[in-house]
Amino acid sequence: MSRVVLLHGVGSSGAGMRPLADALGLHDAHCPDGPDPFDMGPGRQWFSVKGVTEANRPARIAAALPGVRQMIEGLGDPRETFLVGFSQGAILALHLAAEGLPVAGVAAIAGRLAGPIPARTDWPPVWQLHGDRDGVMPLSVAQSTEAWLREAGAKPSLTVFPGLGHTVDARVLEELRKILAG
Repeated sequence: MSRVVLLHGVGSSGAGMRPLADALGLHDAHCPDGPDPFDMGPGRQWFSVKGVTEANRPARIAAALPGVRQMIEGLGDPRETFLVGFSQGAILALHLAAEGLPVAGVAAIAGRLAGPIPARTDWPPVWQLHGDRDGVMPLSVAQSTEAWLREAGAKPSLTVFPGLGHTVDARVLEELRKILAG
């Protein structure tokens, strides 16, 4: 794997992911900004969450995917790219893999799928890292995501961190180090 791309959560930015990249020793990682200003405060977003519902979430994600895919493909062969996403960035990383972007792997921190996805046979490795006290993305959405991934032919690994909210702590960092070390 020659590159790692870290995708930030809503209201953050690529610069907000740089400390995570540095903590992982990924000094040459790509930490892009979401394409749009966050429409509910400072920072950036990949898609709007203003008025988001379970019914309109899939269309918002689908609309964001082509631009993110193009950005990742612009960095080189996606098969040499590992995606690490947090929250909204994790949503995009999971959906890019689900739609067939041939990445080396996905680590989704505090993320989810919007719903069931089509089956495939060529899934990359997928790791889900989630806190059991996440008030933004409840653990139940990670568990649903794990089930949908399995139903679609993936072999996800869901690691649950007791007491962790919607954030990254030393335990998540250690797990990411292991994942990225291969």
